[in-house]
Amino acid sequence: MLAWDESDVLTCLETIPEIEPDGICYHYKVDKGGAKLDLTIYPYDGDVYFELSHKDAEQPLFSMKLLECSGVRYVKKWPNEYLEFAPAKCFGNRYDGESAIPYGVRVHASPNIRIEIY
Repeated sequence: MLAWDESDVLTCLETIPEIEPDGICYHYKVDKGGAKLDLTIYPYDGDVYFELSHKDAEQPLFSMKLLECSGVRYVKKWPNEYLEFAPAKCFGNRYDGESAIPYGVRVHASPNIRIEIY
């Protein structure tokens, strides 16, 4: 089970997700400056799918599956604002939803879309 706050993702991505029945899946789409981010979260399994594409490209520029993600953390440190996704088994036990995530995936939506592996 993914440790996350849906409102944090909504705040960072500034988009309302398409939600499958029973909250099985949340699908977020963000379009900015020709770049498109598709982010799909399965909170019960902890699986997260990232896809970054450009309006002029036939294939995605970046695609990644993060299976059994421990948690999502919203970080706002001016001028940056992003989501951090913890890889599986990163903490040895359940993620508390607040601690710093030492390595994982960062998703920026403002001012531009960017995915960063750290």
